[in-house]
Amino acid sequence: MLDLEALISHMHDLAEDVAGSARHTLRQREAGHRQLDVARSQSGLRQAIQKFGQDMALPADGRDMGQTYPALPAEDYTVIATDGSQVAPDYHHIAPWYVLNAGCAVFRYGAPPERGRCRLSSHPTLLPARNAAADPEADGRAAAAAPSGPLEVERLLAELELGIRLLEQEADPGRTLVLLDGPLVQWRMIHELRNPKDRQRAVEVFRRLLNLARETGAAVAGYISRSRAIEWVLLLRFSLCPEVAKGGSLCAECRQSFLWSYAEPPPDAHHAPLAGLRDVELAQMLLPRPGMRTEVIELKSRVWEEITGGGSAAGFFYLNTGCEIGRVELPQWVWEDDDLMERLHAGLWDQCDAGAGYPMVLAEAHEAAVVRAADREAFYGLIERILGERGVVDPSPSAKAMSKRRPFA
Repeated sequence: MLDLEALISHMHDLAEDVAGSARHTLRQREAGHRQLDVARSQSGLRQAIQKFGQDMALPADGRDMGQTYPALPAEDYTVIATDGSQVAPDYHHIAPWYVLNAGCAVFRYGAPPERGRCRLSSHPTLLPARNAAADPEADGRAAAAAPSGPLEVERLLAELELGIRLLEQEADPGRTLVLLDGPLVQWRMIHELRNPKDRQRAVEVFRRLLNLARETGAAVAGYISRSRAIEWVLLLRFSLCPEVAKGGSLCAECRQSFLWSYAEPPPDAHHAPLAGLRDVELAQMLLPRPGMRTEVIELKSRVWEEITGGGSAAGFFYLNTGCEIGRVELPQWVWEDDDLMERLHAGLWDQCDAGAGYPMVLAEAHEAAVVRAADREAFYGLIERILGERGVVDPSPSAKAMSKRRPFA
């Protein structure tokens, strides 16, 4: 039981901190907006960042990063989205099997006569945890160590593979969008994969999805709600260096602390004034009306180059959804094609308008994928019944697991 009375005084103290932080953020937003006007006129900024050589955002070639675009009316289109959930292995059961559940939503607006207007479905896969399957005589609680790969990666791959199948079966030429829940590419997840086989699998599946989307003319993007990204602000902090402003490279002083991306820089650092500001807070200054989006900002990324073979870049823009500033990640071949870009912008805004600020197709894909508590209980009950029918001794959960199933007070 939570004693709220005991927390009230602490809440008042923290509320003062939050109010002070909000005032500071407002001042930083205004400073960021001013610096954006400065940076967009620095002709050598893109070259200076390329010379710096680190993974970071840079102005897209030939584009004004301070430009904004109004909402576009959506024409007929097809939108595909996938999401995933799981039942993780529970080692308090004799069989610590796990489930990956990929869900999808396909909506057609102005559907071709032979096509259905809406499709929602889930695609569960049952898998044994490692070692449990290798030794069926062993006690699963002792034998099972882990799923066959990091569980988040396994779930992500199931989502992407479902997206590939949907592109093959459901895409309509010249009118299709594919939306992923979260980043276009799970940059950090892939970067942190240490097992070469796991990394290669992830790279290959992403590459297949991106290549198929390009071949079929589908605009593909990842949508991120409540983004905490700072790449655009980091670009502006880079532009604050006096040497960069003169058309040169980042000075030695800035090099020492610039890429402390999420740490407090020295107070006298050239780039310190914008430290702590997030991209969405900058975008709020530029996008006063729902449906508006920013210009695309390019991303220099070694993970992206590994996936694509260095053939094109990735980037992002921000969209006023009516309730928040959403981040949208996309490949270069989408933003360089005016028709694809207009389809993506219009379709995303149409989905956000229908979904009260969040793309409705992603919300429905989530609902198709989510595994609720009742589903989980039914899953474990089915395991116990099936194992019991085969004479498995004590197929029930451990005493600890059973104690969590029933209240004592």
